[in-house]
Amino acid sequence: MEALKDWQAQVSACRQARQRQDETMWRQLAGWYDTWVEHNDYVELVLSRLPTPLGAQTRLLEIGPGSGAFTLPLASTVREVVALEPSPAMRRVLEHKLAKAGLNNVRIVPERVEEGLHDVDGPFDLTLASHSLYNVEPIADVIRALVSLSRRTVVLMGVGEQPEWYRRIHRRFRGRDRTPSPHLGHFYPVLLELGVYADVEVVWASANYVYESEEALVDWWAHHLHLNGDHRETLQAALLPYAERRENEIGIYGRRRMALLTIDSKRSICTGNGDRAARHNSQ
Repeated sequence: MEALKDWQAQVSACRQARQRQDETMWRQLAGWYDTWVEHNDYVELVLSRLPTPLGAQTRLLEIGPGSGAFTLPLASTVREVVALEPSPAMRRVLEHKLAKAGLNNVRIVPERVEEGLHDVDGPFDLTLASHSLYNVEPIADVIRALVSLSRRTVVLMGVGEQPEWYRRIHRRFRGRDRTPSPHLGHFYPVLLELGVYADVEVVWASANYVYESEEALVDWWAHHLHLNGDHRETLQAALLPYAERRENEIGIYGRRRMALLTIDSKRSICTGNGDRAARHNSQ
């Protein structure tokens, strides 16, 4: 299964290029993530495109809810949300927000999707995985499990593009391009090998990096690029040409394409046998 091998090779390449462990990264991003959601529109774009109806009897499985950008609005509509979230830092933020909102219909499973799917009971009416499958090496096993557990699965992921300004900054201060996470170009061929058929919509979403001050802007990117104080002035000079002041904030504003894939379990043979899938495709 060549597509599966390509996916796994890209996951491995990303892990080798990463300078922080997953939990370290998510602990540092937990507080920032809500600010990112506040200044961007992808949550609204996805919510408006979810298969309907979602109502009082709906059971929903969420893969990687993070701090709850999707969890809270969905939990206020459906009967139950089961959320797989491996990061303790993200879980603490999510639990606090659920308690504050008075929502008690969310069960949080503190495991990665690879292990956590064994601890959830289907069926689900809908599964949502928003930017949460890119680091999953046994992706074929996860896809098979999701097709078995859920009537529909919606996956949001990147298409492999990076803004030119981001590429320039990364090359200048890291000496190389950033290794892209596995994306649509890796994922969709895996689906075809498995006999899983997905409707794909590519949407334009905002990609705004917004900060309270110029100092905060430089601080964030110095941390992101793992730079020490010696590079601060040079980094500031490199970032400011791309930055724009709006009201009391400063940010780097832009848009990027994302892929929204909707998998209907009834349309998937999902045997796990590549040869049989290939024969089915040729008929």
